[in-house]
Amino acid sequence: MSPHSTEPIVKYGFPWWLRPFLMRGVAGITLGRRIYVVDDATLRHELVHFRQIQRLGLFTFYWTWIREYVANRRRGMNSSEAYRKISLEEEAFGEERSL
Repeated sequence: MSPHSTEPIVKYGFPWWLRPFLMRGVAGITLGRRIYVVDDATLRHELVHFRQIQRLGLFTFYWTWIREYVANRRRGMNSSEAYRKISLEEEAFGEERSL
């Protein structure tokens, strides 16, 4: 695989260095090309994020995600609600349901 490959690197489970930063109940996370998941259902969701990162670019993806989450929390949403209302998450959940 070349260093400029556009294929994701999928790992089941979370590396030790990432675990302290994850909120309880997190089943997957996409960090650039690396996807960490606990099961195949979560992998489908995270692959949507991988495609979003390819489409938007790394910085824009994470900036949008964080900006929308913070804005939702400021609107009074709890953490779970704020997460689900992020446009990138809505797209991922929508595509996940259509599979």
